[in-house]
Amino acid sequence: MMPLCGDFFMLILGDKILADAQGLFEGVERVLLAVSGGADSVAMAHVLAKLKKQGRLSCEFVVGHVNHCLRGAESDGDEDFVQQLAQALGMPVVAVSVSVTEYAKEEKLSIETAGRILRLKTLATMAAEHDCDCIATAHHKDDLAETIVHRLMRGTGYRGLCGVLSVSEVYGGRFVRPMLAVRRAEIIHHCKENSIHWRQDASNANVDFTRNRIRHTLMPVLEAKFENLVDRLADLSQAARGFSAQSEKHAYDILDTAIVEHQPSRIVLQKACLENCPPWVFYDVVRNVLILLDIGLRNYTQKHFKAIHALMDQEKANLSMPGSIQVYTQKGVLGFQDETNALCLPSGSVILEVGQSVRFGPWQVSCQLLNREGVDVERFLETKDRFVEWFDADKIEGSIELRARQDGDRFRPIGAKGEKKAGRFLIDAQLDANTKRQAFIVADVEKILWVAPVRMSDFVKISPQTRHIVEIRLSKLK
Repeated sequence: MMPLCGDFFMLILGDKILADAQGLFEGVERVLLAVSGGADSVAMAHVLAKLKKQGRLSCEFVVGHVNHCLRGAESDGDEDFVQQLAQALGMPVVAVSVSVTEYAKEEKLSIETAGRILRLKTLATMAAEHDCDCIATAHHKDDLAETIVHRLMRGTGYRGLCGVLSVSEVYGGRFVRPMLAVRRAEIIHHCKENSIHWRQDASNANVDFTRNRIRHTLMPVLEAKFENLVDRLADLSQAARGFSAQSEKHAYDILDTAIVEHQPSRIVLQKACLENCPPWVFYDVVRNVLILLDIGLRNYTQKHFKAIHALMDQEKANLSMPGSIQVYTQKGVLGFQDETNALCLPSGSVILEVGQSVRFGPWQVSCQLLNREGVDVERFLETKDRFVEWFDADKIEGSIELRARQDGDRFRPIGAKGEKKAGRFLIDAQLDANTKRQAFIVADVEKILWVAPVRMSDFVKISPQTRHIVEIRLSKLK
């Protein structure tokens, strides 16, 4: 039999990826490709570049690389490799270095968790700053299976069985995964048949990390014992996603009628609306209440949700929950109270004049007008932090107002394709509770300019035609 050539494997892998990519990239003009230098992301970049060259995809691609600075010269070598790969594929590239070790120490996280959080945050910022509608990552079917096994080992409900989602909103960025139908072995075979080189990360073989231990030690044993295990877990993931969507919809319907009080730090529900609620839907109701209160769910376990559910049978009781939440029941209601002591935003609005500095809740906000010819825009964009933004002065209508968020607030985040509710955007951004609570609106008489200090509006970003720039800068009051 004649051996199969590289083009044949390119066709097989390309068709599998194209089937998902066409749906994920529909209406998308520009995609950030998250490329680490490993086989998975390198193969994704090659295949998508080939599909674009063939006219089967129309969107533009930008290569994004996050240097975690964990392996010294090897990490820098990965960055150099990705730079060269992007150049060979004719794609622009952006690389950012982050200190995972320092972040892990500051936030008291494992290196794995700190690396994941910093990587996702950095990619979301890259996408916004380079006008990309979404971020494509190279998660594949084996990653999906390993994620489900990992969650089963820790203990999980049906939501955890969803595994890796094809689309998710994380830290304000839209992440898509066009390779979930592809096995790791197919990717490696494809790279070898097409003489595609990639970088080997030695840390991926370190079984001290839980994920690596599952991949290299547990999964081979399970796959040898259970035929088609990875495909079966992928089918389980799809079924769980369908079930999750139905439960989530039911929970939203219940919340529409159950909420009798909704304040930034307190939500109160009528117990009567929850009495016939199945336990899994009750879980989604509570989960969404916590999200509305801007409380992170990382420290919540099945034990906590069961304890909250048990309050339904009591006339008067209260519980202390993670995130400084007090849950109580009395007089036919179930209440959730955020006890965090934080500076609050004022209920009224403040006008911000050019050349002025004003106080707004926990913030000092200053504003100045700059001449485009007298500033270095590229350097500003490279070095700025989230507490300062530049706006095209000619796109601002009337006075600038500072105010708290209101129901119905909508804006178009920079780099996004369409508008979003400001509240939903802050939830999807997965910020810490205090940052969300102290985020506020900077607006002109027509539109939102900035959900500060998180993301500015695409409508007022500076462009090559910008002549005058309004700078708004924040500083935290002690």
